[in-house]
Amino acid sequence: MKGHIEIIKARDEGKKPQFVFINDYPCKTDWFEWGEHATVCTHGDMLSSLDFRFLIDLDVSISALTEARAKAMFEKAKEAGANAVAACHVQGGIHPMDQTGWTGLWHKEVAHA
Repeated sequence: MKGHIEIIKARDEGKKPQFVFINDYPCKTDWFEWGEHATVCTHGDMLSSLDFRFLIDLDVSISALTEARAKAMFEKAKEAGANAVAACHVQGGIHPMDQTGWTGLWHKEVAHA
């Protein structure tokens, strides 16, 4: 996993990104150098090795090249304590507007007083 250490450092300083993008395909993770959205790359990582605790109370977008990985990371982000998670299976070679892969959307329930 790449790009998550900077999120952990920011959280240690009392800051948190508004949104975290987790991409399960090769991508740039130098977001912190340019002030861009926090981006984490999980390409090539074993699912069992992913530790998403840095996502506690964060809104997360997950994109993966297989449905199985998209679903597994969706569940891991929820279990880690994310505030909201949107995930999708990105189908290679298909225009973004013509995608038919799996998608999931979840938001943590808020306790009402």
